Amino acid sequence: MLKSKRAQLNNIFIYVFALVVIGFIFIMGYNYITATQEDITRTDLILLKDKLTSDIKAISSDYGSSRRVSYSVPGSAELCLFDLDKKDEILSNPPADFDLLIKDILESNVKKNIFVTSPSIFESYYIGDIEINEPYFHCFKPLAGKVSFVIEGAGNKALISTNP
Repeated sequence: MLKSKRAQLNNIFIYVFALVVIGFIFIMGYNYITATQEDITRTDLILLKDKLTSDIKAISSDYGSSRRVSYSVPGSAELCLFDLDKKDEILSNPPADFDLLIKDILESNVKKNIFVTSPSIFESYYIGDIEINEPYFHCFKPLAGKVSFVIEGAGNKALISTNP
């Protein structure tokens, strides 16, 4: 009888130890997957910035040319482009749902004209001189993870066409 109680007690320790090891493996796996997703998002943002900068630079110097471009954005993030030459006009009449962080960056004269925003992402970059017709900015919502628009060469800057 004493031997069977001791065996049962040993089994309990084995089960508890197994649960602790399995729990540790689940926690480590979750942390690894989360870190990998964050790395993918950071990589997508860098690729977006580099591709946009390259396209703006290439097309802006080719006066009169235009090209429809499409970019992948991470998650459900919006891509907002701003004409910095018209910053005062944008700030004098902002829409009701204007992002306060974007407004603060524009007011502080930081040279950033592209913003990628979502509940978990906020990144800002400068991609070169761009021009956007009134209201001098546009936020593109992704369709199937991509945003599309037309870039036209204007000699020393690129004109972003916001019409579909």
